[in-house]
Amino acid sequence: MVRGTVAAVPTLISRAAALDRIRAERGEAPCLMCAIVERRAGAVWVLHEDAEHLVSLPAYVRRWGQILVTPKAHVTSFLEADPASWARSNALALHAARVAERVRRPRRIYLASTGSSAGELVNCSVHLHIHVIPLYDPDDKPTDIFSWQQGVYVGEPDEWEALRREYLAAW
Repeated sequence: MVRGTVAAVPTLISRAAALDRIRAERGEAPCLMCAIVERRAGAVWVLHEDAEHLVSLPAYVRRWGQILVTPKAHVTSFLEADPASWARSNALALHAARVAERVRRPRRIYLASTGSSAGELVNCSVHLHIHVIPLYDPDDKPTDIFSWQQGVYVGEPDEWEALRREYLAAW
């Protein structure tokens, strides 16, 4: 999975199983990203946190080693985004991508600001955030990475902690 290193092999679960888990973890929280920031949506594996941002390992990923950069302010539109905060989000995403390249040695990294145009969904949020996604397969395409149709990877607490420690050592 990872060029040049021995990688943990997380478990691939179906999209349906992942959505059921997220529903249970999230409960009635109106915003998934706010629930993650507030520690109301399952375990959070923190790489960096300050007064305005949380950088963490998302619990459900298409590629192992993915990192999530979340501004703490609930902002759902780039028209609402504070330019300094968004610049800091991007600086943290760049730093996270560099850490992932050093530690995981992927072929490429996707940086994507994602969100739902349909409103708050089980596995997506209107809250602006950035995914840092390492790619290992030369045939990886955006449709493979941004769709959960082929399932998502989850880790055990010791796998998440090992990855977090690797990243923190390079942070």
